[in-house]
Amino acid sequence: MHRLNNFDLIRILAAMCVLVSHQHALSGLPEPSVLGLDSLGGIGVLTFFSISGFLVAQSWVADPSVWRFAVKRLLRIWPGLAVAILLTALVLGPAVSTLTVREYFEDPLLGSYARNLMFDFRDQLPLAFTGNDRPTLINGSLWTIPLELQCYVALGILGLLGCLRLRWLLPSLSVGAALLVYLVVAPIYFQTPERIPLRADQAYLLHFGLFFFAGASLNQLRLADHPRHALAVLIGFYLLGALAFVVGTPLLALWLVLPVSVVLAGQAGTPVLRRAGRFGDLSYGLYIYAFPVQQTLIWQLKDQLSWGALLALTIATTTVLAFASWHLVEKRALRLKPGRSND
Repeated sequence: MHRLNNFDLIRILAAMCVLVSHQHALSGLPEPSVLGLDSLGGIGVLTFFSISGFLVAQSWVADPSVWRFAVKRLLRIWPGLAVAILLTALVLGPAVSTLTVREYFEDPLLGSYARNLMFDFRDQLPLAFTGNDRPTLINGSLWTIPLELQCYVALGILGLLGCLRLRWLLPSLSVGAALLVYLVVAPIYFQTPERIPLRADQAYLLHFGLFFFAGASLNQLRLADHPRHALAVLIGFYLLGALAFVVGTPLLALWLVLPVSVVLAGQAGTPVLRRAGRFGDLSYGLYIYAFPVQQTLIWQLKDQLSWGALLALTIATTTVLAFASWHLVEKRALRLKPGRSND
């Protein structure tokens, strides 16, 4: 894919946005904001969801089989995640914990953390990065992965119902849902949350899901086949986004601008930039390893290194782990993807 488009580069940049944002937070600093719309890390996550929606919808359209779709999604997301969870719990944990090895492995928090293997987010182990700003957090990035999995399920259901066969149906549903959520539900939720009985994870699922399905909708529109239409859509969405921002609906403005920007930029296939993935698709590994690396390095070296030096060391260490994750785990798992039968 890296020979054809810029998606590898954009996903790496999105992962770096999350990493840099978390580096601030874990150092006790405010996370950088992007035009007051969201944190830098939040923009990175929304970029991931937008691209994921586009590419996963593309996968469904190319092979509309429920079980093959499910297997492909699990092979992409679970093996790398499982290894990261096991390394954190079984290697990093005992090294950091003040408990004896026996006490550590008998602690019930270890079993609870293993529920991450079933996409049930848990972020506590019998350890603490003493002296860090948030000493008990282990891998705060993983909470978005169950939400993405639910987006996959929702897309698979829509595909099974035939909603992806009609070119304009999903885009129409997505626009309607975004207008409802950002113009009606969100203002009520922020001002009087008791009137909208949503848990925090459910509210985030709505928000992230809208960006996921915006990406999926852009796949339905097939703008790459019609460059003039793509330019018109881009200009139109930017104008509508500016209007939404001016009238005080920044989340709608972000929804109008971000997915179309990253999808069209990803499809561009710019020389040099499209070669960002020639060493492998490192974005997922960067995302799932950065947080525990940051916690460990800040815990060990915050008094010896400057913030910038710690950030550089974090990026270097996480990149090595992401490279190993892709070549030793993720790429090998993807070779098991089922293909379409010849009949």
